[in-house]
Amino acid sequence: MTHRKTYLRSSVANMAYDRLGEDRERDRGVSNHEQVIQPGTDEELMVHGYRYSCCKAAIFYLLTILTLGMFYLVSYWKPEWRVYFMRRECSLSEADSLILKDADGQLHVVKVEVDDVEPGFPSQYVISLHVHDASSNVHNGPSDATHLSQPIYKVVRFFLFQHIKYIWTPEKMSFTRLYGYDVNTPISSLLNDFRGFTVREQMHRQKLYGLNVISVEVKSYGYLLVTEILNPFYVFQIASITLWSFDNYYLYATCIFIVSCLSVIISLLETRKQSQSLHDMVEASNTNIASVLRATPQGPDKVEIGTRELVPGDVLVIPRAGCTMPCDAVLISGNAIVNESMLTGESVPVTKIPVTVSEENEIYSPEKHKRHTLFCGTSVIQTRYYGSAQVRAVVVQTGFSTAKGELVRSILYPRPLDFKFYKDAMKFIIFLFCIASIGMSYSVYIYILHEEGFLVTLIRTLDIVTIVVPPALPAAMTVGTYYAQSRLKKQGIFCISPPRINVAGKTKLVCFDKTGTLTEDGLEVWGVVEVKDNLMGTPVMNVSSIHYTSHLIAAMATCHSLTFLNGNLTGDPLDVKMFEATEWELEEPVEDDTQRFDNLIPTRVHPPQASLLPPCFEPSLPSPLSTTTSPPHPSTSPPHPSTTISEHSEQVGTHVAVHSLTDGDAGTVCCGTIDIQDDSLKQQSLEEPSQGSSNYDQVAPTVVKPCNREMYVDPPDITNIVETPFQVPYEIGILRQFPFSSSSQRMSVMVRKLGEQHMDLYVKGAPEIIQSLCKPESIPDGLGPILTHFTVQGFRVIALAYRTLHMKLSWHEAQKISRDQVEQDLTFVGLLILQNMLKPETSAVIHQLQQANIRTLMVTGDNILTAISVARDCGMVGTTHQVLVAKVTPPISDLPPSLVFEPADTSDIMIHSTTQDLTSVSITVDSNIPKYHLAVSGRAWALIYQYFPDLLPRIITRGTVFARMSPDQKAQLVEELQTINYIVAMCGDGANDCGALKTAHVGISLSEAEASVAAPFTSRTNNIKCVPQVVCEGRCALTTNFSVFKYMALYSIIQFVSVLILYSAYTNLSDPQFLYIDLFIVTVVAIFMGYTGPSLELVAEKPLGNLLGAVNMFSVLSQIFLVILFQVIAYFYLLQQPWFEPNKKPDDKEPDNVVSWETATIFYASSFQYLALCVAYSPGQPFRKPLITNVWLTVSLIILTVTTLVMLLCPWPWLMNLMNMKYASDSYLMFRIALLLFVATHFVISVSTEYFIASSRALKKCFQWVTCKRMPKNKYKIVLREMDEDPNWPPVGTPVYSYQRT
Repeated sequence: MTHRKTYLRSSVANMAYDRLGEDRERDRGVSNHEQVIQPGTDEELMVHGYRYSCCKAAIFYLLTILTLGMFYLVSYWKPEWRVYFMRRECSLSEADSLILKDADGQLHVVKVEVDDVEPGFPSQYVISLHVHDASSNVHNGPSDATHLSQPIYKVVRFFLFQHIKYIWTPEKMSFTRLYGYDVNTPISSLLNDFRGFTVREQMHRQKLYGLNVISVEVKSYGYLLVTEILNPFYVFQIASITLWSFDNYYLYATCIFIVSCLSVIISLLETRKQSQSLHDMVEASNTNIASVLRATPQGPDKVEIGTRELVPGDVLVIPRAGCTMPCDAVLISGNAIVNESMLTGESVPVTKIPVTVSEENEIYSPEKHKRHTLFCGTSVIQTRYYGSAQVRAVVVQTGFSTAKGELVRSILYPRPLDFKFYKDAMKFIIFLFCIASIGMSYSVYIYILHEEGFLVTLIRTLDIVTIVVPPALPAAMTVGTYYAQSRLKKQGIFCISPPRINVAGKTKLVCFDKTGTLTEDGLEVWGVVEVKDNLMGTPVMNVSSIHYTSHLIAAMATCHSLTFLNGNLTGDPLDVKMFEATEWELEEPVEDDTQRFDNLIPTRVHPPQASLLPPCFEPSLPSPLSTTTSPPHPSTSPPHPSTTISEHSEQVGTHVAVHSLTDGDAGTVCCGTIDIQDDSLKQQSLEEPSQGSSNYDQVAPTVVKPCNREMYVDPPDITNIVETPFQVPYEIGILRQFPFSSSSQRMSVMVRKLGEQHMDLYVKGAPEIIQSLCKPESIPDGLGPILTHFTVQGFRVIALAYRTLHMKLSWHEAQKISRDQVEQDLTFVGLLILQNMLKPETSAVIHQLQQANIRTLMVTGDNILTAISVARDCGMVGTTHQVLVAKVTPPISDLPPSLVFEPADTSDIMIHSTTQDLTSVSITVDSNIPKYHLAVSGRAWALIYQYFPDLLPRIITRGTVFARMSPDQKAQLVEELQTINYIVAMCGDGANDCGALKTAHVGISLSEAEASVAAPFTSRTNNIKCVPQVVCEGRCALTTNFSVFKYMALYSIIQFVSVLILYSAYTNLSDPQFLYIDLFIVTVVAIFMGYTGPSLELVAEKPLGNLLGAVNMFSVLSQIFLVILFQVIAYFYLLQQPWFEPNKKPDDKEPDNVVSWETATIFYASSFQYLALCVAYSPGQPFRKPLITNVWLTVSLIILTVTTLVMLLCPWPWLMNLMNMKYASDSYLMFRIALLLFVATHFVISVSTEYFIASSRALKKCFQWVTCKRMPKNKYKIVLREMDEDPNWPPVGTPVYSYQRT
């Protein structure tokens, strides 16, 4: 099947839509020139429509010819201007070009594409149009005769922006983003409506969505060369070289041309290399083979296709051995073990489970249902299914709309940073242009005064611009950032957004996740506290010593999502430690072992002690070496028709599990084990559910049992079992999992003990959540004090509960029931106490940041008291500091919401149910202690955000611990901190912190991946030492960029002053002199200035972030004054010499006499000024290492200083002739020594001014006094001052009420 592309752009104005959309709009008189797509989101686009205008285009090309192409070049730099010049505004329905304004205010131009489609294409996007002659009147609409005589074309209109497709919807008369099935798709639809497309349906969807490729185009060298040359920087260089050639500076122009060519080649090769590297990284997944289902008359058929041909809605068959996901897909059957380190930075494999019918009323969301979603680019390590069924997933998104596509897009199109440094840099360049205009005016005056010709005056005047605004200035601004990025990479920290390095230098606050970031990834089980007779028992350190029939042990053995991977138990580290503490066994079928197990419960766990039996069991266990039961021969006593037999041959005797299945009713299911020696019974085949029986597909495949040897209990009284006396192994099968989520803060499993006629539910989670789900009478006395006792010591506490489910609950119903229906009326069984140790580096890093006056706070999903304890242990909270916990009561009947703070170390701080009324008690707190910290739970945060928004700035300004925070709340907290002018860094493991890591100014993900979508910084070092490293490099880069920027600005001013002085003397610097200054001094210095490394110590002082601030402007202006002063002094000192003969005006046809004492004097003075300013603008401590540690720069300065001194004091004839320099080897020694004294004096004053005056606090206070600055500029400082002046803050023990309407 081929696709034709109809080139109808010239006829779009003449198309007549069916009388459905545009006619109706025209009748209403609604203007459709602009539209907002996805308002209020980061992807917001303001769309303006434009249509080609012949008259405006003719004027545009005329202006291009008249300006020798400059008008066209400007429109190349500003594409939106070309649209304004060549097109007119029109309705979006007629537009052939669009101007887009994104959420950051940047403008983009895109073309509207028109493609023809065939019958069967999704109708909601199809436009039926008639093509007329150009002379037809489109505004009157088509006549009936037109409908009958003209051919009808079915087309779609769309545009592509940053690899995302936006398609025209005729019914809405607007463009909308084209989504797959990841938006507004019910779970029920994913389960029931996708059985595989036909080939034709797949072709139509491929036409709509495009190929499933994430391709980074590698531009040709020719294209890159033209693009690079047309860069404003190089256009300015070309203009400058042309100008210098007209002024007879051929040598200088040639050298600059060669240097520019080398720069273009290096830039071109680097761009191509980066593009090729990114292309190779993403291209591998575009060439694989995938298995999908295709609808045929005989039913769904599995076929293999290229992954490029996948479309949303395809049913993907995941191979058992795993694969790299080529798209985003939702599991609808089977399990998958996935490594998502590329996506989240989390190195621990996660188990993905299929969506179930219990969720069929929900709308699918990739974030909410990520436990069911296989994301593109992640590695499926292994799949799990039983019997002959397949692991299937429905493709929901392809190409650049996938998770991997979003990562690539974030690299290709990074969001611009709203950083003051870059804005100030542009303002400073404009300031330099203003200086250039003054110099140009003076130059015109001088040359008119000297009666020079028009051409000479024009050339010399324009030459001032090339001097005052150095072309290398933009490149020099990035030197510090480039070196910092290289140093970070050597330390295992990767940055995909280099401008963020500068922002890191201004970091004022760092948010840390707790588990895996501040504390170790692994948890150690300290012990358990079991409920006995409605009382909390004594802590038990040896968990395996508890009787295996205990519900507490059963909950620990089953309530997890562990699995075996390459022979190792894999899953959440907490789950691993919890299960290992029970010493139970988990059995799963390996790839070749599926037939050994029942399809419904193929994997088992069992308890550890064979000697421990239920109290009701009295007979001794049968020896595995003896036959205690003689089974009937199959030929004489066939098994019951509804009975299936499976074999376990783990011991000398063979144990046969007998299962009786009728109508899927759990009440009629029994499993037993028979000790037999007869091999004939072993050969009974295992009966499996039919392939189409999806009801059994969803049963979770984990079974647990307590020992290496079988442990037996008496079976229940079941009438429809094979009538043979036997004992049942004590095993628990996990039938279904309700996975853990940060929002619910719990996990649960539905299980059945072997031989029981009912199912049980085991739940684990946050104590306050589990408590709210339990029956009140099951909550033991003394829970509060016990819980507080452990949490305040920093232990992580998890509550466990269970519920016996109704006997009539069938297998089918168990797979459909929602978790809310079963997670209620629980019975509290005990607490699991885990010890989470701080990482060795944590306390030292926190102390280092605090010494640097960088605020630290914790954002975690753990218990608030545990978080407070960890905060004290790591030093976030001082040992003498008070911690006040925010407690919020929502409005109840006529009572308004209230907020109160209570000390965290009081016994009243108790974990309450979300439905309980949080009554307040009056507590006396020592108000003389100014240092206090606020602790806020996720529930309290939500209520404060809703009812007390005016107090939110105060709470986040003093808040140190934010516990039980969901991922969304973490991102919300970061946003609120940014609103009060904090430069926020966030450090986390990337799993539940992705939102906060992206939102923060500086997001640092602890991951083994080189780059992840989680954050702009990725550290392979799995501790928080990377945070001060990033901050140090940021401070160093920011200081370096400021220094290089000021140096380049002063370089232009020095040369500007030199040239103006020499212009007045009828001369100028020679070609070699310009080359020596520009290439050997300025270029070398600018390159090596950024090579100085960061200081290893973080200090409380922060680098300046305002380039146009008073301190920086004083630094620049004072140095400008000194430069002008000493050049003028040197020049006038020359004029006072009795032997000096002034340079004379050359004849009209003669070039300037550049070999003169004026030129030599100014060259010496300016050359030493460049070197002096390099030292002055190369600060060391507190943000960088001393200048002497920069070996390259130090050696360069020494060589350049010696060379210039040689030319001044003992000139070598060959060198002076090469430099076109006036010299007298044996004469005027005192004059040359005086010049040396002048430049030495300038060096001392310049360096002293920069080091002792410009960097002093006294100068800053002086400016504050002059500007009458009394209030701080940052909002958080204002909030701190307000709180210090408010005697009633914080409201300890006395509630604050909110009467705000919501």
